[in-house]
Amino acid sequence: MIIDCAVHPVLDDEEFNREIGGPWNLLKLPPLFGDRYRAPLEQLAVSREEASSPAGVADQLRRTGVDYAVMSPTTRGYWPNPQQATAVASAANRLFVDKWLNAPESEGRFLGSIRIAMNDVDVALREIDRYANDDRFVQLVVPARALGTYGEQRFFPIWRAAAERGLAVFIHDDFSTLCEPPPSQVGFPSHFAEIHAIRPLSAIVHLTSFIVAGVFERLPDLRVVLGDVSVHAARSFAIRTDKDWQSDRLEVPWVSKDPTTYFERHVRFVTQADDAISPHSGRTTGTIGGDNNSLVVYGSRHPYWDGVRAEEVCVGWSQEDRTRCLADNALQFYPRLAARVSAEVSA
Repeated sequence: MIIDCAVHPVLDDEEFNREIGGPWNLLKLPPLFGDRYRAPLEQLAVSREEASSPAGVADQLRRTGVDYAVMSPTTRGYWPNPQQATAVASAANRLFVDKWLNAPESEGRFLGSIRIAMNDVDVALREIDRYANDDRFVQLVVPARALGTYGEQRFFPIWRAAAERGLAVFIHDDFSTLCEPPPSQVGFPSHFAEIHAIRPLSAIVHLTSFIVAGVFERLPDLRVVLGDVSVHAARSFAIRTDKDWQSDRLEVPWVSKDPTTYFERHVRFVTQADDAISPHSGRTTGTIGGDNNSLVVYGSRHPYWDGVRAEEVCVGWSQEDRTRCLADNALQFYPRLAARVSAEVSA
């Protein structure tokens, strides 16, 4: 079995804008991949028509042997106007249900992500309630680039709702965002190559915030998936947090364990290039934060240019460990996915 935890279908601009409705559809949607850092290449590995077609994506999944695909459409990240953000998130959810989850090509193998407006918590909670009873939705998806760290108390009701509903939280970096803070502590890079290389930083900051603010302590069932961060990058930062925690724990007494120990229960990482090439990618007993083999879930990132196929992932791992990466880890981490697969197997 292969479970692809990172498929990003494109919502057709005309359909999406029409679904958003007035007055926001009077405004032209921003470019899918932004204006500031345009890649010197085509961002999509397939045509835009194929990337926005359920039949085209389903055919790609069949050809690559994927049994289930967890999908999170790109919606241009963080929208600063709360009312507009709400309209965009609601439109994305409606369009995704109607065109993708209900498509004949889905055959029950398309699974969904609930989009929410992060700048209006009450509305976000209502959006979660609207779709959480549909077992085809297995996670929330939130933008990596935001105007606050996700451990902040204002976001806590969202994470509590996700934990109570058995929904994982997927943090994904939409390249296009209307309100973009500097992507680094030293301002704005000059080149696409730089911005692509530092993409993991935003999500790592959120992860650190979840840990240090005690969100994982308060919500033992919360599960977070980082879509653009390798386990190696996150672990190196977390080790620094481990070291600092030894002297700083007076300030954060609610963090009862070494920060890296929260990884195994609460965090998974979508496959990245350095999972295969790192000398520490294989099984190592006692690895800080847990073995890679249990922390990594497969994600193709289709239809992006830097996507990967299952046969290209972790080629140096044993067959047992690759099986865990390609399916078992996701089944163990996503409660709703596991329940759905179990029900279909039983049937």
